[in-house]
Amino acid sequence: MRTTADQLADVLDHWQSGTGPLYQQLADAIVSLAEAGSLEHGSRLPSERALAQRLHLSRNTVTAAYQQLRELEWLEVTPGAAPRLGSLSRGVMALSPQDRFARILVGQRPPLVGFNTASPPAAPVVSHALNNPSEFLGGPAVIGNGYAALGDLDLVRAIVNHLRAEGIPAQPDEVVVTSGGQQAVWLAVTGVAGDGGAVALESVTYPGVFDAVQAAGARPLAMPMTPAGLDVAAAGKLFKAARPHAAYVTTFHNPTGTAISDEDAARLVASAASTGTTIIDDRIIGDIALDGAKRRPMATFPGGGSVITIGGLSKVFWGGLRIGWLHTNATLAAQLRHRRAAMDLGGPAMLQRIGAKLLSEHYEQTLQWRLGELRESLAAARESIAEAGLDWEYTEPVGGPSLWIRLPDGGAERFAERSAAAGVPVAPGSAFEVVPGAGADRFRLPFYLPAEDMRLGIKILAAKVA
Repeated sequence: MRTTADQLADVLDHWQSGTGPLYQQLADAIVSLAEAGSLEHGSRLPSERALAQRLHLSRNTVTAAYQQLRELEWLEVTPGAAPRLGSLSRGVMALSPQDRFARILVGQRPPLVGFNTASPPAAPVVSHALNNPSEFLGGPAVIGNGYAALGDLDLVRAIVNHLRAEGIPAQPDEVVVTSGGQQAVWLAVTGVAGDGGAVALESVTYPGVFDAVQAAGARPLAMPMTPAGLDVAAAGKLFKAARPHAAYVTTFHNPTGTAISDEDAARLVASAASTGTTIIDDRIIGDIALDGAKRRPMATFPGGGSVITIGGLSKVFWGGLRIGWLHTNATLAAQLRHRRAAMDLGGPAMLQRIGAKLLSEHYEQTLQWRLGELRESLAAARESIAEAGLDWEYTEPVGGPSLWIRLPDGGAERFAERSAAAGVPVAPGSAFEVVPGAGADRFRLPFYLPAEDMRLGIKILAAKVA
């Protein structure tokens, strides 16, 4: 079995062909392995003496390299114990937003069973609408010049009515139509977080938000979480201490499936209002209530006037429609609406028209169908995990489409690599973590797929990976 020292020796051969002091080359070699995922957060490194012997270096060289890594917070050393990779390894600074997002994307070649993406197959009504658009729309599908850069009026009206039904007194000029929820998150974060500002995120969160934070030139702060979800009291203390520009939260937490109570949601909104922090309330999966209890939007609580609410059709209908929205004050909405139009001219007008009808006439019926499908898939996942005798640990989600699974032996990065090789990719916890190491022993298992696919995927993982 290859040791950490063996891996370092291979990389050092490359670094020795460059310039600079040898201790610097050794330090760079260790960092490169950590950034590539070959060494995980918490990995033990050889002692100074053992590594010096293996690499045929002086002990002073290894000592200097380790010292530099300690100063840069890449290495933690406890007296009497082997050094370990520390706070930066596989953390926010080591894993780029692109790397994170790549963990949840399907490659060019579809896998046998794709567990890395929490995206549903199209609902039957979507298949009908796209296969027979003129029939579904009750008239010509192709009209006008094909552009709806500032949002199709019927779609905007449907979104306004949808928000009002949830208790948000929305007006048409307060709505921005977006190309799915990801673009809505990006617009919201870049719209309120300035260069060098701070954005508070749950300590594990949706990977796409990191790209938005980077694009804004902002820096992420971690809001602590407990096994039951966001620690609202601790988040309030963070708001007072750091006064972040924004705080990004999800109704049913992605990926843990937890949710905060209405009482705690009201406390969070009040804390944010007192510090001038804009809450970005991501409700893309806000209606995926597996326990049957819908949660109120943050904007409906006292002090919620500055909350930005994000929604979309992807998790109920189909992600391929690429239709989302955000709701905010009219001034910011106007700025973001034109920023979005400058990016892609608003997306296909015909899809916006179809989206308007889906949202206004088919939402509740399709939501109930989707919940039924999710519950069947979740039941199949539970049964398959139990039948395979897997020692995976998870808490039953109250909402959303995913299990946040703990591997008792850790090593989620290695697990994800082996899963991908077996044709059943999963997203490791490192793609979701704000606090380095928070997801080191976890992976996300979506249950959007049909029950038979869930069984097949878990069977393959049990046979070839676990």
